[in-house]
Amino acid sequence: MINVTVNGTEQIKCNKGDNLYQVLNAAGYVFAGNCGMKGRCNRCLVWNQDTGSFVKSCQYIVDRDISIRLEEEQLTGITGHKMNLPTEQRKKPVTSAYGIAIDIGTTTIGMELVDLNEKAVKCSFSTLNSQIATGADVVARIQAADTKEGLEHLRLLLFSDIQKGVDHMLINTPEAVDHIRRYVLAGNATMLSIAEGLTTENLFGYPFTLKNSDIRVIEQNDFIASPSFENAASDVICLPNIAAFSGADIAAGAVAAEIDRDFSYRMLIDLGTNGEIILCNKEYGVATSAACGSAFEGCFRTANVFGSNIFDMLALLLKRGQMDSEGVLAEPYFESGISMGSNMKIDMETIRAFQLGKSAILSGIMMLVREIGIELSDIAEVCIAGGFGFHLNLTNAVTLGLFPQSFQGKMKVLGNTSLEGAYLSLIEPGFIDTINRFKEKIRYVDLSNRSDFNTIYIEHLPFRIY
Repeated sequence: MINVTVNGTEQIKCNKGDNLYQVLNAAGYVFAGNCGMKGRCNRCLVWNQDTGSFVKSCQYIVDRDISIRLEEEQLTGITGHKMNLPTEQRKKPVTSAYGIAIDIGTTTIGMELVDLNEKAVKCSFSTLNSQIATGADVVARIQAADTKEGLEHLRLLLFSDIQKGVDHMLINTPEAVDHIRRYVLAGNATMLSIAEGLTTENLFGYPFTLKNSDIRVIEQNDFIASPSFENAASDVICLPNIAAFSGADIAAGAVAAEIDRDFSYRMLIDLGTNGEIILCNKEYGVATSAACGSAFEGCFRTANVFGSNIFDMLALLLKRGQMDSEGVLAEPYFESGISMGSNMKIDMETIRAFQLGKSAILSGIMMLVREIGIELSDIAEVCIAGGFGFHLNLTNAVTLGLFPQSFQGKMKVLGNTSLEGAYLSLIEPGFIDTINRFKEKIRYVDLSNRSDFNTIYIEHLPFRIY
């Protein structure tokens, strides 16, 4: 006979060659999983204390004595134990439980380690997305991941970044070691496709079909970037996307921001490497994406400036009369550009790149308002999200024509709403269901197929208040 020791207290006798899941079930441990012992749901994971690793009990054949640990939240009922077990064998299971929320941005990756019992963030981490070496924008990643070889390369880079973040947070929060129960990943559809192991040829051309519109669970073994990653979770959940270029990042962020709370129309504008916009009320809404990322990124590289400083600099030039509303630098700066100090220079190439990005955002806003059939003044609240939007001077953004004047006084900056959505998906049992219900009432508007978009786009290139 072989001994299976559970949580250091109970010994279960079984035969060599028995299935561990069936042995535990017979002893009164009933798991919450429902995949029929196919090894898909990961609900029956147990911690093998002898090897220091998780094993799927439904796939594990007992061939020697083994000591395992089970957590209460894995089991059905209150504890999952038989009620007739001797009192001394009913030791309370360890209840520590942690989750990790991850926002996979095109440029940066943000992570939070969350105590699921306290619903509190214990540690956070951010890093540049190493995939940036293959291209700065989403289109470059789509091209790089359209073959299995390219996909696996990007996937390895991503999981290596995530592993680095997990290692950092566990070093700073050692009590969470061995107690990570799930991961929740948010991001745009391209980033999540890469995480999920889906090639991206579907995102490269019309009709931009979506392979991952629903929630997807990554196999735990696939999520491990290297053998040293020993803290894999029982669930690795990727949140659902709205459309090919309206991802889980803005869907989760919109629900976190509660922009559909009543019959008033509210807007969420996520300004990162790419721009995503949603306009909705509690009944209906529309979404779009604006190709601002590469334009903004290009002008930053040229000018050697970062973040929202470019808005402040251009607003200053406009106020001084050193640049006119068409974006033309005054003499003597037209040919050589104008120095802004600290090796920063604004030239005509910088300005043109910025105009393309800012007009794309404003035109996207105008198109969604037109699509709903309301006026700009009918929008009750505008939420600004994303890394680029976090430090944005809202007054300068209106002055330069990124946002319409009617938004003045209605805007609030929320920060990383995508990461907030991933966090809420960890701590609120029904939050993912709410995202699913939300995205079903949102219709995506493809600006590239709208003949009137180019007219609006050209109209809003100048720097002025709209």
